[in-house]
Amino acid sequence: MNLAFKIGLALFLVLGSAIAMTTVLNFLRFDQTLHHLLAQRLTVVLSETQRDIVSGLDLGLRIENMENLDAMLGRRLGMSSDIQAIQVLDCNGSVIESRTPPGLSASVATIPFTPAPEDQWQSFDGNRAIAGTLLRDSVGQCAGYIRLIADISEATAKLSHASTKMWQAALFGMGAIIPVLIVLFILMRRRHRVFVELNEDFERALDGQPPRVPAHDGDVLTAGEMSMISLYRDMRDQLSKTSPNETSASDADSSFVDDQDHKGKNA
Repeated sequence: MNLAFKIGLALFLVLGSAIAMTTVLNFLRFDQTLHHLLAQRLTVVLSETQRDIVSGLDLGLRIENMENLDAMLGRRLGMSSDIQAIQVLDCNGSVIESRTPPGLSASVATIPFTPAPEDQWQSFDGNRAIAGTLLRDSVGQCAGYIRLIADISEATAKLSHASTKMWQAALFGMGAIIPVLIVLFILMRRRHRVFVELNEDFERALDGQPPRVPAHDGDVLTAGEMSMISLYRDMRDQLSKTSPNETSASDADSSFVDDQDHKGKNA
């Protein structure tokens, strides 16, 4: 695996990871915004219903004795088309009054009620959202509960659709990176090839061999690289002046002279 391919692969992994993380963050932000809007919608309906009931409690009425409770829940039911059921319960969790939209099965209202430790709560479970609030009388004691059950399948479908579109855009972005990386790979490979050939040529010069192929000067783009190539060639020319054969012959002549001097001294 050459250097250019390693650099290209590293760039692709870095850019691909950046696109993937950006997509995940955008999806999480969209999911948070969507659930926040749904929660606000349920909170508005709960607040309006709570205000009407508390006004009756302040008059000393009990929830069981409120004659207009059914009509009140019917009006609040029409505030949002997502609401499947709106219920008023006593402090033990027993249903006092419940309303569902016309044509919708009342079985959704049979979901078990579990009081939360806080006065208001919301939960999202798949295609269903449940919100509730505690009702208190004029002395601050528990007077009952209000619970909303909403269908959020449409919002969940929108979230799924947005997720699909986001990942499609991410894949398109990753695909758009590939031509750019190919161009960078070609440029890096061309520039890297010059120095590989110069290094091979330098090793051949050390062995006393002539140059095999000319360097690709057209692949060089900067003045600094041209200066480096010139330095290589100067070193190559200096090495070419002395070949291994010439060096061996010179060493042999020097050895012969030394032997003759030694014989003369012995004589």
